[in-house]
Amino acid sequence: MFKGLAIAYRNELSRCQSCGMPLAYDRHPRPGQIYCSYCHDGASFLNEGTTLRAMQDKVDALLVARRAPPLLRLYMRLRLMTLQRWRGSALSRSQGAGAVKARE
Repeated sequence: MFKGLAIAYRNELSRCQSCGMPLAYDRHPRPGQIYCSYCHDGASFLNEGTTLRAMQDKVDALLVARRAPPLLRLYMRLRLMTLQRWRGSALSRSQGAGAVKARE
């Protein structure tokens, strides 16, 4: 049981805590990073004014372009709410799982 939790925790840390991209795919990795270089330049967010909803739409559009199945797209919309940057945001608190829909 603890081994499974440790693996899940390590996987959580190996994703950008803003967009959910696996950090292994980052083109400009930095030691100890928690955000990818597409979201953060090391000093500040590149998309400072973006909202959770805007990030969900951006990630969804990327997944549509890659022909990801609707269930995966829905999963990522929900998953973004759990990432460090978005935890506690107004959208995360106001919307339950039933309110978020994958768009075709």
